[in-house]
Amino acid sequence: MNEFDFLKIFRPIYARRLERADFSRMHFAYYTSATTGLNILRGRSLWMRSAACMNDYREIDYGIQLINTAVQGSARRQAQMKRIATSLGWGENMIGSILADLNRNERKFTTHTYLACVSEHDYEADAKGRLSMWRAYGRKTGVAFILHPAAVIASTKELALRIAPVEYLTGEQFTRGFDRMMNNVEDHIDELKSGEPATMLEAFINMMLTSIFSIKNPGFVEEREWRFIYQDAMVDKLAYDLVSVDGIPQVIYKLPWRAVGEQGTGLPIADTLEQIIIGPSQYADVIEVAFTRCLRELGVKDAAERVVKSNIPLR
Repeated sequence: MNEFDFLKIFRPIYARRLERADFSRMHFAYYTSATTGLNILRGRSLWMRSAACMNDYREIDYGIQLINTAVQGSARRQAQMKRIATSLGWGENMIGSILADLNRNERKFTTHTYLACVSEHDYEADAKGRLSMWRAYGRKTGVAFILHPAAVIASTKELALRIAPVEYLTGEQFTRGFDRMMNNVEDHIDELKSGEPATMLEAFINMMLTSIFSIKNPGFVEEREWRFIYQDAMVDKLAYDLVSVDGIPQVIYKLPWRAVGEQGTGLPIADTLEQIIIGPSQYADVIEVAFTRCLRELGVKDAAERVVKSNIPLR
């Protein structure tokens, strides 16, 4: 089974999103402060910060509670989970043990899971960025890195990194999706039984963890968010650093940029970084010069064309 086969079985909603996504129109926008944006470029790495440092760390609790409600409230689902686990050679109580571990160690999973959050970006509708995102992340001197999603996904396949769209779900919507996923697994049980039990279990656990870290309350749907997800319990594929952000010392993991002509893993900057939007600021001209020069240092010949200023008034 190839990677997309696993996606269609264990993450059918995401697989359909990938199949329907029009990446010729939709891009990713990474909003951040101008200071952090410059550090990211000069350090040649996109920062992934602990989920515990998110604007609202309770989002993770929201995902766990939705899973708890779906599973604990239904004897039928519990029986189905035991049936699947037994069929795949995991032991009938394995899935229940995984959920119990998530509940006992929620803070550990949150602290040791690292995220980079991007927003869907349409060149026509969001040509100068989104006002709500400038207010949330720009801090009056913000920038937005506009990324080409197909190039990003292709460049990260060798890394232990998951990329997932955020689903904005009520409890009822989540439960329906959970049932579809479990039924999907059961429908493909013969295919899954042909693989190594440990490999199948890892795929299932990855699906569960990805779900937890990519679910939000429907009230946030305007953000149209996707997340890069990395767990430091994995075999280290990414380098890390120790930094202080807003006075909080923390570990960050670094998704590397590759300068023009540079070999290795990570994001080739000329292919993945299509544009930098300078957010509303009285210093926009100064910031534009700095980012243009920084891109030139990385070998981007058309740097001046890739850096643009937003004309959205920010009060």
